[in-house]
Amino acid sequence: MTAWHNDPISPERAKALLALPLEDKVLTSWEKIDQWYTAWGGKCYVSFSGGKDSTVLAYLVARYLASYRTPPWPMNLVFVNTGLEYPEIQHFVNDYAGWLRREFPHVEIDLARLRPKMHIRQVVERYGYSIVSKEVANCVWLARRDPDGTRAKRIRGELLTPDGRKSPYCCDNWEFLMDAPFRISSECCRVMKKRTLHRYESGTKDKPIVATMATEGRQRMQTWRASGCNAFDGKCPMGKPMSFWSEQDVLHYLVSAEIPYCSVYGDIVASDGENEYTSTLTEQPLRCTGCQRTGCMFCGFGAHLEKGENRFQRMKRTHPKHYDFCIGGGAFDPADGLWKPTAKGLGYARVLDFIGVAYE
Repeated sequence: MTAWHNDPISPERAKALLALPLEDKVLTSWEKIDQWYTAWGGKCYVSFSGGKDSTVLAYLVARYLASYRTPPWPMNLVFVNTGLEYPEIQHFVNDYAGWLRREFPHVEIDLARLRPKMHIRQVVERYGYSIVSKEVANCVWLARRDPDGTRAKRIRGELLTPDGRKSPYCCDNWEFLMDAPFRISSECCRVMKKRTLHRYESGTKDKPIVATMATEGRQRMQTWRASGCNAFDGKCPMGKPMSFWSEQDVLHYLVSAEIPYCSVYGDIVASDGENEYTSTLTEQPLRCTGCQRTGCMFCGFGAHLEKGENRFQRMKRTHPKHYDFCIGGGAFDPADGLWKPTAKGLGYARVLDFIGVAYE
């Protein structure tokens, strides 16, 4: 294999890529997809969650393989069925794979559905609840283990920059979580999804291509800037050809390319902040009338930022059985005094009460 390496992104180049018009972003993404597939001789897989971002990614990859490869390499879609996805997502994953096969009949498209080894109740009991953000949850998890370490200094607001100022990585507004009567961590995704995908990679030797975008958070922006769209170096190579896309890019491309998407999102409509329109979508900001995010139904990351009806309140209305399992149950473990899930449910009510997130 040709020696491929990371291609770090300068601030100027990052700004230029993020500002590209959508049609140029599509072409640039195809260039990155071509680079990734060529580097690994086609031994790649698309990490497909059934969400709108990976739906676009799967379409881009399928169209690339159909248009630029003769004969085309096979396309491997990999879906991790954690049991936490919306029921609509579960159905859509199969339906979309079928649609891609009809749309690109010359591309051999395979869908693998994987299952993690642990149930969500076991994961939460052992590692804790996923709340606030991955960054904050991981900080609390590690600070509790090492009260004198860097994460503890961050959560207490004591981490300093080299010139003696308070570090921007401090998150002392969440210091009260150190006294929470339950475990908190960001381990759920690693245990249920990443471990499962790593087992798949070990068996197939395929390299992942994912739909993460740098605009989704500070950590993803830093990672993109450090490695570029295709991260070849390190233990876990990963292609990220949509790194410079935004959520608006995804919504506009779904509409303009007439790509089907999961019904759990509702309709994609144009909004001027007060009114919504289902036509003339090309130039206006877009939004979904249903769920704004999918992922795992019971994940608490970002819930405190949602305005209006949040994900838990919407779940009560749209998926009452899942809501009852998520919010209900829970009890204090007499062995360590911590709040944990029970057979009746995950016990999120007490957790959300503690951080001030509504669920009724």
